[in-house]
Amino acid sequence: MEEKVMTSQVERKKRMVRLFKDNNSVLILVIMLFVAFVFVDGYSSGFYNVIRYTAMYGPVCLGLALVMITGNIDLSAGFQAGLAGVTSVICFNAVYNATGNAVLSLVVSIIGCLVTGIVTGLINGFFVAKIGVSALIATIAANYAYQGIVFYFAQSSFAPEDADIVKLFANTRILGLRWFTPAAIAFVLIIAVVFFWMYKTRFGSRLHVVGDNPEAAAYAGISVQKTVWVTYVLCGLLSAVTGFVMVSNAGYAIYTQGNSLSTLTISCCVIGGIKMSGGKGTAIHVLLGVLIMRVISQMMTSLFLPQSWVNLITGALLIAVLIIDRFTSNKSAD
Repeated sequence: MEEKVMTSQVERKKRMVRLFKDNNSVLILVIMLFVAFVFVDGYSSGFYNVIRYTAMYGPVCLGLALVMITGNIDLSAGFQAGLAGVTSVICFNAVYNATGNAVLSLVVSIIGCLVTGIVTGLINGFFVAKIGVSALIATIAANYAYQGIVFYFAQSSFAPEDADIVKLFANTRILGLRWFTPAAIAFVLIIAVVFFWMYKTRFGSRLHVVGDNPEAAAYAGISVQKTVWVTYVLCGLLSAVTGFVMVSNAGYAIYTQGNSLSTLTISCCVIGGIKMSGGKGTAIHVLLGVLIMRVISQMMTSLFLPQSWVNLITGALLIAVLIIDRFTSNKSAD
């Protein structure tokens, strides 16, 4: 009996070790939250900003993570979001000027936004998965193309004819709680759907196999080309969700909305625990990465430190995570 109890205790300890080994970002987040709430005066008032930030940038980070899990990259995700946001405003204004119906305009706006994301994802996936162009080169080129289109239509703020109804998605308070918005609910649902898709469907389970060893995946009968292409389409679609939330939050589209977003998404994914080499990562990793990035920013804001410090600390943390990941990978290989 005593032996069984000891065995049970050992197993529990092993599970805890695996939890923190496989989710280093959990430990980082716990420490940061502790420091933030205990030592930073007035930080708790930033809870709303953390939730709003996560709901806004979480979808595009999740989309990029799917691509990264297959061992690829998409450096155009930021301006895919920006282009989708601009498209949503164009569609809204076109329908509103023709019909005067704000609700119909909003529906068409959302559809146009999502379709734009799917199209840009199809384009990126075509060049990377079908043609075989380097993901780095293909998505850098796509980023410049999407940026040019966004700049053409939104050199200055480009607002919907009825901005108030568009802003409802990101700003409506449910149950009187300003952080409990339709955008926040949508992101939670997206996380749940992607988590289910990755772990409860055959196609989702293939992502890690393709990222870990594409040759072995092809030998096992998995269509690597199809898998990679689908992840790019999903990245475009989820980037479009972020694009619409950005427009809804601000009440307008502007060319700067895509600036630095691709870099931000990569940072969130890597800090959250998504491997750059592919084969590892979950929706929970992405959520943790986004939260960690926002907590850093919020802490610096509460301490009245300049943005340059935020960038410096974020970069240092990113490098540290990459070094740790490299070290643990080499140790596992040995």
